[in-house]
Amino acid sequence: MDGARATPAPPHAGPGAWPGIVVAVAAAVGLGLAAHAALVSSATYDESAYLRIAADWWRTGSSVEMTRMGSPSTFFKLQAGPAFLALERLGLGAMIDRPAEHESTLLPVVRVGSLWIWLAAFGLTVGWSRLAHGPRAMAMAAVLFAAGPNLLGHGSLATMEMPLVATTAAAWLLFWIFLRTGRVRWFAASAAACGLAFSCKFTAALYPPILGLVWLVDRRRKGDGRLVRVASRVGVGMTTYVLILLASDLAATGFAVVRPSASRGDHPSVPASLGWLLETPIPQDWVGFALQVNHQRRGGTSYLLGARSPDGWWYYYPVARAAKLPLGCLVLVAARAWMTARERSARRDWILPTMLALFLLAAMAGSRRNYGVRYLLPMAPAAIVWISRLAEGRGAWRWAVGLGLAMQGVALASVHPHELSFFNRAAGGTIGGRRLLADSNLDWGQGLRALARIEGRFPSLTLFYFGDTDPARYGVRAESYVITATSTSRPLPRRLRVATRHVAVSASLQHGPWGPEGYFRDLDRLRPAAFTDDGTIAIYDVAGVRGVDASLPE
Repeated sequence: MDGARATPAPPHAGPGAWPGIVVAVAAAVGLGLAAHAALVSSATYDESAYLRIAADWWRTGSSVEMTRMGSPSTFFKLQAGPAFLALERLGLGAMIDRPAEHESTLLPVVRVGSLWIWLAAFGLTVGWSRLAHGPRAMAMAAVLFAAGPNLLGHGSLATMEMPLVATTAAAWLLFWIFLRTGRVRWFAASAAACGLAFSCKFTAALYPPILGLVWLVDRRRKGDGRLVRVASRVGVGMTTYVLILLASDLAATGFAVVRPSASRGDHPSVPASLGWLLETPIPQDWVGFALQVNHQRRGGTSYLLGARSPDGWWYYYPVARAAKLPLGCLVLVAARAWMTARERSARRDWILPTMLALFLLAAMAGSRRNYGVRYLLPMAPAAIVWISRLAEGRGAWRWAVGLGLAMQGVALASVHPHELSFFNRAAGGTIGGRRLLADSNLDWGQGLRALARIEGRFPSLTLFYFGDTDPARYGVRAESYVITATSTSRPLPRRLRVATRHVAVSASLQHGPWGPEGYFRDLDRLRPAAFTDDGTIAIYDVAGVRGVDASLPE
């Protein structure tokens, strides 16, 4: 009609409240799953030591033993502190005085009490995704994080991994904000968070060079000047970053200092004129870091695809990642890469994949101790944020999101509550994974509760267990040989011969790097009578098996 004005089209409606609801539900479900997983497994390797040292710190304030292990001195305080405080308030503080005696009860309490760290990492990840991409991406990130078997598996333990994931998410998020805004306060906050990460796990020593390279590339892409000039400015900035990191680490440790050497007098490892340096107190985490660098330099026996190596393999981490990631997650990674290739707007988001690639390259080049995909877990928040961009797309991208998340849900349902031993279907699942990877990828000593639940079916049993706790603490009655990375609880027979009908063997001994070479070879030709629910321990009927059954002549 003449003179009529066209009615403007209404603005595109936002997603409404559903992304927030998804985040809340994912957080609740993830916490429930992690709590359940924390209750059903026994102590993993070093958790017994961490619990004992945490109890000693709670009573005496000392954590020097942790430092002498080559470990940082903050992660276990963040985990055990809230649980110990609650126990004291409930009048149960006597449990803390005898951590070994009460391990089977005390450790699950500490694990559940530390789940606030999982929740913090979850919140940082979904918040980062919201800032980077939008509310739909935030909801997708929440589901990916809460349904991630590796994040749940390690998030339910009292080890270094989840504190490092949370503090890494904080440090990288804050640096990402600094690159977007150029504001110094975000730079300083990132450095402080990185110092806390360093005091949770020394892997954080890799972050300053990674972030510095990303900053350099960002400045060059923005045309800020000649390479030499930009590099010098970034170098000065990252020097400041490291100084703030060190100050933050000192504050996190309460400015504690220890002597690098536990002994006094002669120090054959250095010239006599420099021996005094090893008796001069320096910041506690610096001593632990130096010891850890020495451990890494010496290497350690690793296991991959049925082979052992004293120095590891450069391709270990890509192989481990491919076997341990749910296939649905791999579908989403492929879709996100395709989106980057197809859409110009997606290509502008280069910072996160660059961070991830640099971290992976550093892990591949720098580690001679290939013990698990857990060393890549700090990548998880940034990877989830990058992948979650798919949810803000339309059409085929949303179909890819639905398919990937559905596949991830199926994978999680197939393994819960034993997420630590998860392998995807292409890798053969948990049982097939026994011949691919070992140690914290599958069998980290967590199978004693699972063994105790089925031990009644095998009353005549000898156990060869990989771990550093006493199987009897978790109700295992079998005659046991406990084998750690450095020792055995009692001398092993010269060859595998037992006087019981059944033999139970940890996967990390039979197929992994920690058992004597070839010691369990006679079992390879037998079909297991049973596996524990988590797949970490196989039980064999050896009655009548020549060479193993001690009742038969040699």
